[in-house]
Amino acid sequence: MNRRTFAVLPLLALYRNAMATTNQNEALSDLALMFFQERSTPTYGAHYLNPLKLDFSLASLKHVDEYLERIRKEPEVEKTWNRVVLRTGAYIGEVIRRNSKSVLWQWIGHDDAALIAPKLFDGMPKTIATASVLHDGKAGLTFPLGKVEKYLENGSEDSVHFYAEVMIDRSN
Repeated sequence: MNRRTFAVLPLLALYRNAMATTNQNEALSDLALMFFQERSTPTYGAHYLNPLKLDFSLASLKHVDEYLERIRKEPEVEKTWNRVVLRTGAYIGEVIRRNSKSVLWQWIGHDDAALIAPKLFDGMPKTIATASVLHDGKAGLTFPLGKVEKYLENGSEDSVHFYAEVMIDRSN
């Protein structure tokens, strides 16, 4: 290979990484919409959700807190746990992404996050809570899916509204 080829290879790697991030951002954005719009396989407890209150604003997360509080004690939520965590977490993450002015948060997968923060991820199992995380483009990571799981387990002490408010305030 000549020098030009070597110069192009890193660019191709960057392009692939950018495409992976774009695809991850699109996928999680779609999941966020599925949280309250999906009709064929609705999110568990969707009847508690008012789509008019889900406008991707920080205030909309108060409604999400109410939703999580209602479903967390219902035994049936266990049957669709992953769907609830993924869709609700994606919605919360998209609220953070759309309302942060100074930080361009990007969705990345567990394996990419482990490369960015190996000490944090050392011994951390790959679970639904860590399947996708938000990355600030530097060393910062946050776990919206994990926050949903914590709320479902612990209740309002793990408010998703408060969590997102802190993340957005730190980003602005």
